[in-house]
Amino acid sequence: MPAIDPAKAKSTATFPHAGAFYALSLDAAANRLYVGSDDYGVYAFDPAAAKKEPLATWKKHDNFVVASALVGGEKKSLVTGSYDRSLIWWDVDKGEPTRTVEAHGGWVRDLLVTPDGSRLVSCGDDMLVKLWEADTGKAIRSLEGHAKQTPQGHVTALYALAVSPDGKHVASGDRIGAVNVWEVDTGKKVQGFEVPILYTYDPRQRKRSLGGIRALAFSPDGKHLAVGGMGQVENVDGLAGPAHVQVWDWQKPAKVFASGAMNHKGMIEALAFHPDKAWLLGAGGGSDNGFLAFWKVDPLPADAAEKKDPVPVQRVKMDGHVHRMVLVASGNEVYLAGFKKLDVWSLGA
Repeated sequence: MPAIDPAKAKSTATFPHAGAFYALSLDAAANRLYVGSDDYGVYAFDPAAAKKEPLATWKKHDNFVVASALVGGEKKSLVTGSYDRSLIWWDVDKGEPTRTVEAHGGWVRDLLVTPDGSRLVSCGDDMLVKLWEADTGKAIRSLEGHAKQTPQGHVTALYALAVSPDGKHVASGDRIGAVNVWEVDTGKKVQGFEVPILYTYDPRQRKRSLGGIRALAFSPDGKHLAVGGMGQVENVDGLAGPAHVQVWDWQKPAKVFASGAMNHKGMIEALAFHPDKAWLLGAGGGSDNGFLAFWKVDPLPADAAEKKDPVPVQRVKMDGHVHRMVLVASGNEVYLAGFKKLDVWSLGA
């Protein structure tokens, strides 16, 4: 596994877009990227193409396409989730929809596939986590355990999912900073904890809230769970709070460390542990524009949970808010989808 050098991270290719990209999936074998947009479209790209234009555009959703997952073996399908509350299965060779499922009673927010490829996991603003047969779209079960309203009685949201490397557990995170961990095979909730610093409520002027768990990622050994979002903010109408990440030993549960991104003001929207375990990567954006951050998490100091910013961190600033990130299996390249572009970044290996 090649080491990376965050100080040498750089953009190597950019695919411009008129709007914003919110979903991102990589088919490494076929050398294809599939990206969902706020124009309701799904775009296919060749990341190595000299001409930085989409190979194809597919449309069937009736709202923003915000999540996606690739399923199947040699014959792959792309499944996309949308604010129109549906999941759509696409034949990637023909660019045609093959199945549509009304998935949630609210906006679909996240979607992933278990490591063995057999099941899909989705979450939505009906505050449910749902499991599906990946090949057939048949519903397996719904997981209920997130609060239906904020503590102040307002609407809430269920933003983020992560699946453990062994496929046995799925984690979900909501607006008020609550994280639940479930057994995939039984649907049993096996753990829960809260990260309240990621939730801000303005009780005076606006009487509304902002924040929440916007990104989750299990470590390669499955023992730790990274949680990302934005710290407390004075103005809930903007993203001017500090980017904030925590790592938890989720089985205890106990916080291992917490950090910012070199004082960057914004929200962490995506997290991924590097496969060599040395680094945790995060990306997002806000009032300080977009960013890609690297936290040195292996090894961790014994007193990391008590210290402020206990591990080395490096941040790269960029134009545009990053909504999704895919780290390639080799660990030396990352794809970033967001406002007005899709970026390819070398990690300096």
